[in-house]
Amino acid sequence: MSKSKIRETPLTPAPAIPAAFWLALGRAAWNALRRMLARPGPLTLEGFIFILLAFGIGLAATNTGTNLLYLIFSLMLAFLIVSGFVSIRTLKKIQVARSLPRHIVAGETVDIRVTVRNNKRLAGSCGLQISDMLRDGTVAGCCYFLRVPPRGEASAVYRCIFHRRGLYSFHRLVVATTYPFGLVRRSFSIHAELEVLVYPQILPWERLGFDTPPDLGERESRRKGEGTSLYGLREQQPGEGARWIHWKKTAQTGRLMRREFEAEEKKNICLVLDNGLRDPADPKQIEAFEHAVILAASVAHHLLLSEHQVELVTRSGRIAYNAGAHQRYRILRALALIQPVATTEEKPLRLVVAGDAATIVIRCKGLGDRVVYPRGAQVFVVGPPSESAGSGESVRAEPVHAGRPEAAVS
Repeated sequence: MSKSKIRETPLTPAPAIPAAFWLALGRAAWNALRRMLARPGPLTLEGFIFILLAFGIGLAATNTGTNLLYLIFSLMLAFLIVSGFVSIRTLKKIQVARSLPRHIVAGETVDIRVTVRNNKRLAGSCGLQISDMLRDGTVAGCCYFLRVPPRGEASAVYRCIFHRRGLYSFHRLVVATTYPFGLVRRSFSIHAELEVLVYPQILPWERLGFDTPPDLGERESRRKGEGTSLYGLREQQPGEGARWIHWKKTAQTGRLMRREFEAEEKKNICLVLDNGLRDPADPKQIEAFEHAVILAASVAHHLLLSEHQVELVTRSGRIAYNAGAHQRYRILRALALIQPVATTEEKPLRLVVAGDAATIVIRCKGLGDRVVYPRGAQVFVVGPPSESAGSGESVRAEPVHAGRPEAAVS
């Protein structure tokens, strides 16, 4: 028998992966990371890194055939799948509602309450983050709930500051979670339309910037009360203090005589906000007008707290005399919505003050038309921001003479 010849075939090495491939792969991964950070998607940064590691381990297991690497690769994929499933399950049957205070003032901290109810029968919802969005896309605030029990509810409060007066529109609530491992972010939106009226900022008296405070004189009412003028004398009653005993009359009559005083009536105040501007599109005049609104709102607030009867007069309308908290909120609502008007339009300022009332006029500097205010009115001028003291926290008002045309005092 002849021996068969065995032909040995030389083994050719596998072609090497070119460096351009790895460079392109690295660029693709970097671009995906940048897009993910710029616009959050279902994967978090940790989840993206986790997938890259899993891809590397899977590639190593394929090249080497090591069972341990295959086991690690399968466990990492199982972690990713479980994370996505549990996060979806967490957001099932969730109800969210918000509640705001009835009265909101610009520049003051507002507590907004968010309530979450979990309607699932057995499973709780964990790691919920709720973002409250305005219509313009601004995030008003965020709340975090560690756990909401099944068939239960939880509440949290976030704080928000509205810096300017006017209407604000809340648009939607975004509920998101990265539970349980932080690898996948799931979210959904709840449309919760709500319009909120924000009152103008209220400043204390010392911040109003009056060079000369307005004269708010009081008058005697010719009836008993807590005043300074003497109303009469009467006999001291048992249990009354000795502070107001009239000792000279007591010595003359031989009986304890007590002084009584006249009550002082608060003077009615006609508060005038002249919302006419020469150029309502000028940013400096608009800013001066906003300062004038803050000044008018602050003056009205303090006068009504002092139990004055206050009337508000503008070129856009009039709010009749009244007192108390209801009148205060009526005036603040009107000032929250007021807009400047051009003085060239046919909207004159009809200022008729009836009775014994003090008149306070607040206007912006440089009105275009000639307005005559009643003689005796206290006129205060609010200039542009560059001419006013402070930056939003105080308003400077300069007094001028009343009873003369505006052109003479601007």
